[in-house]
Amino acid sequence: MLVVVMTLALALAVVARRVPAVRTATSTATSTILALLAATAALVTVTWVVPGLEGAGRTAWAALATVLLGGGALAAGAWTTEHVARPLHAWRVERAANGPDLRDRLVRRAARTPVRVRGVPVLEVAVRAGYRSSDVRVPGLAAEMSYYGLISLVPLTTALGASLGYLRPLLGDARVDEIRTTIVDGLTTVFSGQVASDVLAPLVDGLLAERRTGFALGAFVVALWLASRVFRAAVRALDDAYRVEQRRGVVAQYVLGMSFALGAVATFVAVVAMIVVGPLLGDGAALADRLGLGDAFRVAWDVLRWPVAVSMSVAFLTLLYRYAPNVDNTWRRCLPGAGVGTLGVVLVAWGFGIYVRLAVPSTPGVDEGATAVVQVAGQMLGLVLAGVLWLWLTSIAVLAGGVLNAELDVERSESAAAVGEPALDD
Repeated sequence: MLVVVMTLALALAVVARRVPAVRTATSTATSTILALLAATAALVTVTWVVPGLEGAGRTAWAALATVLLGGGALAAGAWTTEHVARPLHAWRVERAANGPDLRDRLVRRAARTPVRVRGVPVLEVAVRAGYRSSDVRVPGLAAEMSYYGLISLVPLTTALGASLGYLRPLLGDARVDEIRTTIVDGLTTVFSGQVASDVLAPLVDGLLAERRTGFALGAFVVALWLASRVFRAAVRALDDAYRVEQRRGVVAQYVLGMSFALGAVATFVAVVAMIVVGPLLGDGAALADRLGLGDAFRVAWDVLRWPVAVSMSVAFLTLLYRYAPNVDNTWRRCLPGAGVGTLGVVLVAWGFGIYVRLAVPSTPGVDEGATAVVQVAGQMLGLVLAGVLWLWLTSIAVLAGGVLNAELDVERSESAAAVGEPALDD
């Protein structure tokens, strides 16, 4: 049922792009996300309202609800854009042409505040960065980034799963059995015990027993290409924030995007392992017992987990802000935005970890007699929805840090011009 409904939602999004009203009012990413959210709502509604319905009947009702809710969501999105968002934007433009608007008044008021850091008006720069984020469409580009990030997780997970078969000849049977136990125990903390033992444990056993080199490499290449699209959107947003044109060729864009994608995968795995997955398995002592490690690991985990996660995030974001925009930048100038972006990334990951610990194990509308497959579907839907929101908010935090760096650069240039001196690199 889950596969049928999600496939139907994607087909509905493709068909909707042929409708002129939808095509001109919404982007491809927006229409796809609306259709997938409608499909998720349809699945939850059918599971909750008619829990006793099974088989083809449940699938048929879920498909019908997907078509109705998806069509309604796409129509509502197009109507809202055409009759609310665009007229409101036109009104704001007209009002700005006739005199100082709310934006100018807020910036001027923020400029009068006495708070300064090394001579920089912090509140004024923050207000300008907030409005500049709206100008360069940070929420929309973050949605595009989260869209490609979400679909890249599928081949990435496939590549990792197809590579598990090489662990046994490398590590030995005893070590692989310990890893298998750790994986299943971790899945049990997220899913119910029946789901982990009846559905997911046999899947893990099958992956550990097979070696599929070509399949793993192909899936990894696809994941890397999709992830590069994430950072092509980020590069475009940062170029707009710095008010420069994109002058890189197509090959350079792909190379830059794939380079950032590789760094992002390493950072993503580290942050998720330390902030989201690690706490699900227990504290440092519990992890040391599970992995067969000593007191040194326990102390390092308890003391260094957050500093390492924050340091890796700051390092990656500094690298992104240094080389993604088509401007001459310095490492020190990239640090303020990297700090703000890291704060946002860590807070979002922490919130997602709380959601996984509290909300996912309980599946609404699934009684004790339901099958394990239905339980997997219900719990996975919650994870998918939370994961989409997590990726979107994380993308917003990353882009917001870059916009802040751009506005700080503008502030330095304006201050240097006011005193008749050239802006100096830090």
